[in-house]
Amino acid sequence: MAVVSTDKWLNEFISARKSTGKDELTSLQCSILCDRLVNLFRDGLPEEIHYTLQQQGLFLPHEEVDVEKLKKHNVWDCVQQEFLYLQRKWNGPSIPIYIFPITQQQTMTNKNGVAYPHSLFLFVGDLEKQELQALLAHEYNHVCRIHILRKTLEDMTLLDSLILEGLAEDVVKELYGEKWIAPWIQSYSDKELLALWETHFLPNLQLQGIEQHGPFLYGGDLPPWIGYCIGYKIVQSYKINHSYHHPLFISSQDLLVGSNFPLQ
Repeated sequence: MAVVSTDKWLNEFISARKSTGKDELTSLQCSILCDRLVNLFRDGLPEEIHYTLQQQGLFLPHEEVDVEKLKKHNVWDCVQQEFLYLQRKWNGPSIPIYIFPITQQQTMTNKNGVAYPHSLFLFVGDLEKQELQALLAHEYNHVCRIHILRKTLEDMTLLDSLILEGLAEDVVKELYGEKWIAPWIQSYSDKELLALWETHFLPNLQLQGIEQHGPFLYGGDLPPWIGYCIGYKIVQSYKINHSYHHPLFISSQDLLVGSNFPLQ
């Protein structure tokens, strides 16, 4: 299925917005964009889907968006072509990919993505071609990994989530170079990572439910993005120890066992 023509949805919204009052813009955006996604989310309410997408980076209803500029930069075509390449490379599933402008309130980055077992969403601003390709690869690698694990998001363990993020950053580095990997990778020394691993991560590796893993991945009481960094270092050390360059199909436990992170 691959890339959905959300540019047409966006033009429909922009056209309808001209004759809509400010207090009705949220309902209009929800109707035009999210009514089309109800079946994708197991008949979830459009309002719930809308809220979720806004949390992930969807542009706000009153914000100006330049669809033609995105089309001029071949955003939809670029993602489609790169998806076909990655699908062949990883023997991955065919899923719908939805592309929307990112909110202007997101000042730290001009991109974000979210992967589900059944679909993928990209929220983008003004990106270089390779940056867009790297964003897609990171998120589509998640989709492939989830299908390989054959687990629901509720059944995934903290270890699975760490490896999920580590693998995605590893492929970005492999395919597009270090320029596009996340900056937090170099934020912590190996000594710092191992200390936090032993005190906070090791006792919780079997914690199930991807929604429970946020504090370990993003930080809060823990340092920012610490789980992402640990996952990346697990994958990298496994590859160095085993001279293996395709860890996508290896189990989370085997990747950990072959890494430099102790099991006890």
